[in-house]
Amino acid sequence: MSKLMTFSAIMMFYIILSYLLFPAAFYYGIQKSYESAGNGYILGSLISIGLWQFFGKNVVEAAE
Repeated sequence: MSKLMTFSAIMMFYIILSYLLFPAAFYYGIQKSYESAGNGYILGSLISIGLWQFFGKNVVEAAE
């Protein structure tokens, strides 16, 4: 897989994590409010940034 394809796949995973999974988990799991969904968005974004810093960059650099 090329570096561009690897990068695109990782970014799609982060988009799903930040914009769908965490907000939905907070909305349905904690409290059914937009504030709770917003908190899930913030936490999902921070986790995505952390994953990119520690793992994503290395995976893209190792791709051929």
